[in-house]
Amino acid sequence: MANYAWTLYEQGDYIESMKWFKSAIREDKDYKDGYNGLGYCYGKYTKLSLEDDYREEVWLDSSIHFFDIALIKPHNPRMLHNVDHDILAGLTFAHSALKHDSSVVFFGDSLISLLDREVGEKKWAFPHDTTTNYLDVHIVIAMSYFGLGNFDKSLEHVQAARAVVTLPNNAPPHVVNTAIITSYDQLADAIQYLQELLGP
Repeated sequence: MANYAWTLYEQGDYIESMKWFKSAIREDKDYKDGYNGLGYCYGKYTKLSLEDDYREEVWLDSSIHFFDIALIKPHNPRMLHNVDHDILAGLTFAHSALKHDSSVVFFGDSLISLLDREVGEKKWAFPHDTTTNYLDVHIVIAMSYFGLGNFDKSLEHVQAARAVVTLPNNAPPHVVNTAIITSYDQLADAIQYLQELLGP
């Protein structure tokens, strides 16, 4: 059921996908990836309710709720993929959408630290949309550190993303060489530039 739900998710049918994920967790209340899937579906569903800020916030709260449940469920030994990576990334993105900067930093840095500790797996890409990856996580964390007024930590995440991003020839000098970023204006500009470059 969950596999079919992910197929629907990948096709952009988030409503039907939700139904199948809900069926999956009714069958197995400990199925971690079912709750993870619901977290992503509710997060995506906010894009369908852009005219209603209140409803968008409710969907994001639901997304966080399911990710929180997923995080404490046991790992299924039949799953080859580490679902905790997806969950921590999902929590990072959902809290970022709600401008919960401290939570973004907590969950985002938790994911980056987890990846750093795992031998041979320094990177993360969402298996159901590989355009979303650890570089997006770095940029979201950089934004939140910026919002919290922590210049050094924000710059650290910008530099981590910049180290592996290929820039076009007309990129600003302070994005090409992030070591010369010395002001909040330059840092904000670098974050925005990389966010637009990495975006869909």
